Amino acid sequence: MVQTAAELQQLKGIGRILVQRLLEAGLDSFAKIVQAGEEGLKKVRGLNPRNINSILEQAKLLSKASHTGRLARVEALQQRLSEVKENVQSLAETTRQRFPEELTGKCGKKLTSDLVRIEDALEQMNNGGKKGSKRAAKALSKAQKRLAGLEGASLKKVHKGLKKARKAVLSAPK
Repeated sequence: MVQTAAELQQLKGIGRILVQRLLEAGLDSFAKIVQAGEEGLKKVRGLNPRNINSILEQAKLLSKASHTGRLARVEALQQRLSEVKENVQSLAETTRQRFPEELTGKCGKKLTSDLVRIEDALEQMNNGGKKGSKRAAKALSKAQKRLAGLEGASLKKVHKGLKKARKAVLSAPK
């Protein structure tokens, strides 16, 4: 994962100039700094050789911390994704039970189409999207809000709510 200059400056002994030199050397993440090791850091012009071991230790710690944070975000996003899927399935089931005769007509076809489309969009987000993305989390949160309260709504409102939820999910990055 590529770090920003400000993130690389978290390393004690690394300032603006050394960040630029690290980036020029291709060391744009804590993991790459650790991977380069002592020999790789010695090649960076202006880096004090006495600070190399300290920088490597700091980079190891920060690399582990950023990796752990990413895993937690991915897990939380997966949890929210499964909640939204359950909400959609529950809504579909209650709608089928409440409006059996209305679902045979044109409105029923539209509703079924919306259900299929939102499930496809959720599956696409699950399989290929940026799972740790803040935008994906925001889109799922928006979809949850759109689905909330539709259990007792009219068929027309359920249709509109599903459509808005689908659009929110589709706004997430691919």
